Amino acid sequence: MNTGLADPYFAAVALLLAVVIPLSGVWDYRRLRAWTAAGRPDARLRTYRWVMGQEWVLTVALLVGWQATGRGAADLLLVPRADGWQWLWLGLGLAAAGLLVVQMNAVLRSSRHLAELRGKLGDLELMAPRGPAEIRAFDRLSFTAGICEEILYRGILLGLLAGVVGTWPAVAVTSLVFSLGHLYQGPAGLAKTAAVGLVLGALAVLSGSLYAPMALHAAIDLTSGRMMGAAMATEGEPAA
Repeated sequence: MNTGLADPYFAAVALLLAVVIPLSGVWDYRRLRAWTAAGRPDARLRTYRWVMGQEWVLTVALLVGWQATGRGAADLLLVPRADGWQWLWLGLGLAAAGLLVVQMNAVLRSSRHLAELRGKLGDLELMAPRGPAEIRAFDRLSFTAGICEEILYRGILLGLLAGVVGTWPAVAVTSLVFSLGHLYQGPAGLAKTAAVGLVLGALAVLSGSLYAPMALHAAIDLTSGRMMGAAMATEGEPAA
């Protein structure tokens, strides 16, 4: 089996995740900004649905390609095989996801924290859900990202790169590529998502599966969306 960019499947994955997805994210964000400026009421809902569709189509297509090129599910860390210390890392990942939910509930009860969050949103304010329908859609988007992006970056891309540069260098490279998918968030967003990518990549390797990273990734996005939605709902209210 070919490895590296000499492998057409590897080259296609690299092109899609390092170039096409980042450019698509920038384009989607600019379209959302234009729709919002034009007063389109379904701008965010349409954007959330479009991104979800993109991620599921891309994930399924690359999984089919993975299988067609003779690679197995175990190499994607989709077959549970936690053993020894791997159970500890799996538990830590799930516990971190639970702690995020606890933190979210504390923030949602504090108008001061919500006001502080609202002041820090920056460019993310445009993506923040407003109202129950958008929050539910953002929840679905969060679960989609938790599943699809972990398969794409910590499963497929990490699996391909590990055979070329080694496991830990591959974790570092995938975290950078993952951050490029958030190019629309600007330099601060790139740095933050690169750090998150390192944590998720390390968790995948140390736990021996994608399940802890999936849970933590979904929890990060879901709690962030819920807190952003609550912060925008209290816009204009004085902090307690």
